[in-house]
Amino acid sequence: MALLPCFYRGVSRPLVQRRSQTRCFASQPIRETPHEQHSPRLEDIGVFRAYGKPVATIFLWSALTYMSLQAIWSKLYFDEVRLETEARIDDLQTEIGRLNHHTKS
Repeated sequence: MALLPCFYRGVSRPLVQRRSQTRCFASQPIRETPHEQHSPRLEDIGVFRAYGKPVATIFLWSALTYMSLQAIWSKLYFDEVRLETEARIDDLQTEIGRLNHHTKS
């Protein structure tokens, strides 16, 4: 019987399942390199692909909404402050005019 290469063994396994940690023709487990230890698993990538775009869309729309409402609030607030300042200036000008009128008389 001929020995099959590693990629022919376990063809019926689901694709998301990780390959065995043993070598094809050895009984010793393969040592993982630091790159393999930190690489994302296929299950994690599937979750990101399933939920990544909707989460990103919601985040972008909420950020856009927040910035728009903040800009509207700032404009309304500064308009109110400007109107109050103009009203105070008008009151002070009328008081100055009244005081000037009393000193001339």
